[in-house]
Amino acid sequence: EQKANLKAVQIKEYGIWLRELGYMYNSTDNAEYKEKIYNIFQKGLNNLYDQGWTKGSCQGTIHHLGYQVRELYQGIFLMKEPLLKSGNLKQAKDMVTWYSAMGILYTPYNEIKGVNVDVLNTMLPGMLAAALLNEDVSIEAQEITQLKNYLSKSIEYAPGLLGGFKEDGSVFHHMQNYPAYAKGAYQGLTPIIYYLGNTPFALDENAYNIVKKAILMTRVYSNKNNWLLTLSGRHPENTFKISDEVFRYAAFGKETGVDKELAEAYLRLTPTGKYAEEFKKLGFKPEEAPNGSWTMNMGSLQLQRRDEWLAGVKGFSRYLVGNETYIKNNLYGRYMSYGTFQILEKSLKESGFESEGWSWAHYPGTTAIALPDEKLISAISQIDTQSGVEEMLISDETYSGGNSLNNNGMFAMKLHENEKYNGSHRARKSVFFFDNRAVLLGSNIENNDKEHETHTTLFQNALGKNKITSSEKHFGGNSFILDSQKNLYKIVKGEAVYKKGLQKSHNHKTCKPTQNNYELAYINHGTNPKDKGYEYAVLIKATEKEQENFKKDAGYKVLQKDYNAHIVEDKVSGMRGYALFESGELQDDKYIKSVDTPSMVLAAPNENKLKLSFVDPDLRLYEGIDITQYGKHGKMIPVNIYSRKWNGNDSIPHTSVLVLKGKYVLKSPAENVSVQVNGNETVIKVTTKYAMPVEFELVKTK
Repeated sequence: EQKANLKAVQIKEYGIWLRELGYMYNSTDNAEYKEKIYNIFQKGLNNLYDQGWTKGSCQGTIHHLGYQVRELYQGIFLMKEPLLKSGNLKQAKDMVTWYSAMGILYTPYNEIKGVNVDVLNTMLPGMLAAALLNEDVSIEAQEITQLKNYLSKSIEYAPGLLGGFKEDGSVFHHMQNYPAYAKGAYQGLTPIIYYLGNTPFALDENAYNIVKKAILMTRVYSNKNNWLLTLSGRHPENTFKISDEVFRYAAFGKETGVDKELAEAYLRLTPTGKYAEEFKKLGFKPEEAPNGSWTMNMGSLQLQRRDEWLAGVKGFSRYLVGNETYIKNNLYGRYMSYGTFQILEKSLKESGFESEGWSWAHYPGTTAIALPDEKLISAISQIDTQSGVEEMLISDETYSGGNSLNNNGMFAMKLHENEKYNGSHRARKSVFFFDNRAVLLGSNIENNDKEHETHTTLFQNALGKNKITSSEKHFGGNSFILDSQKNLYKIVKGEAVYKKGLQKSHNHKTCKPTQNNYELAYINHGTNPKDKGYEYAVLIKATEKEQENFKKDAGYKVLQKDYNAHIVEDKVSGMRGYALFESGELQDDKYIKSVDTPSMVLAAPNENKLKLSFVDPDLRLYEGIDITQYGKHGKMIPVNIYSRKWNGNDSIPHTSVLVLKGKYVLKSPAENVSVQVNGNETVIKVTTKYAMPVEFELVKTK
């Protein structure tokens, strides 16, 4: 008996081979060569059909097949001419139509709620190829029109946590803002936008602007090309980068003309890139680095940029997961959204992050129990039938997010660890940004861990392979630490520890030991903390003169820091930031008497005017509690975000009442804001949705 000597070939490799034949066919005018190349190609296709790769095959239901067959679609499209001449086009078109799931394009409009970014990444190019493989031009036009209409509808803002685009520039996948997947979505979508641009089939203006905003936001939460570590999902590494080519494709994809913002962003990101000359000839110049403050509350994210640096703060809530961990990914990532405060200048590596030796218990800015890796490692299991073997933990707190005004911003959160690990761990945290200064406050820090200390991490920076002598220093209140990244930290309240030397850790995928030279600083709250707190300020990337001035006066005042509120005033601009964790009356504030909703307020006074930005950070995807998330003893149990019945709900609009001291009127009408004077007070009603900041300006009257 003979055994067949069969060698399997991956479908992706097979598709690449067929695409190479397509390139060869289109690169010669020699008729004899063309005929030979096509004959090889057709034999290759026939072999595929023989192996079951045909219309109607159950292989069309294979999950994530699209990643493996993109090149196959391209090869068939390149061979349209000889396939048509030989009468073999229809069979090839039918196969591409089937595997690219082109039927999605005919989904009834009322059933389209966002878009799965895997469709944009892997299937969309196949759908366009299928449309272009029609022999009848009128059918081709109909199918491309259907593609355009589907895209325009599915790109509209998706409700709740469903996949697709959000109003703040987030792109959702796996029920969260996920840049690594958004990158793939742009790489599949923007070439299609490019091909259809400046034609009757171009994406409509609304959909185009939604995609444009999301792409432009990628270069706000990244610096220059690496995104913030806390946005890395289950890939806490420094290898991921935003794609510059998507800026080029999208810039040329308008209904008419070329988009200036996208073109100039491309030139800043890639000044000597493949298409730089193309843009320069059209008169475009590199943009200045983005400068200002951005709030992305669908990602529980606040961003501050000046000069060439980025600072970002991230949290999580009862709606937004704090980590994504798989069996072989991000196994020590539980703390990555515990109020992480990260400063990026240039790349992640140049900003002090290297995964070798990184202490997973000390993400900068976080308040967390300093567990050793063997206790921090995730205990992953499959908890229901709607999920895989993964961990995506949520809190039961609704208060986490940011606010922006006049190019400055703030972030605040009620931190509560999921009961899966230590549900006794809580803290109230805030960050206030004033230009290149950040003020970080913490109060009501508590947990029942009597064995391990609780730390609020100031910074953690890799120091390279140079030989470093271990050292440890302790700092009390009103002391300063300058890190290796030229950021100056003023510790006002709390006992700080600074360590420098060899640091040992583990690989987040394999758990193998790693090590590296690091500096690490944290405020130590001790074991079993009760009602602990901290106050520190950071001067970011400043000159020596600015550092000297900061040491004399950090330029801010803490007006309140307790369970109810964290309130800070900037002495330079007069701006005030309010993290109002609880509703009710304020103690004795100059501007605000009371608020009926836990909220965040930024106030900028200017003579007789008062500019306000108001945020209700509760995304309000549901009211009350989700009883399926609680066990017999009233404590949270681990649940999967995919199984939550509320995850596709639209945000419930909420009207908050803010009472100011004094009489004010609106300077000009503001959407979702009403103002009424009541005696010597002003009652302001602000309606919010999806925790979007609402900005308005008031004028004081007598």
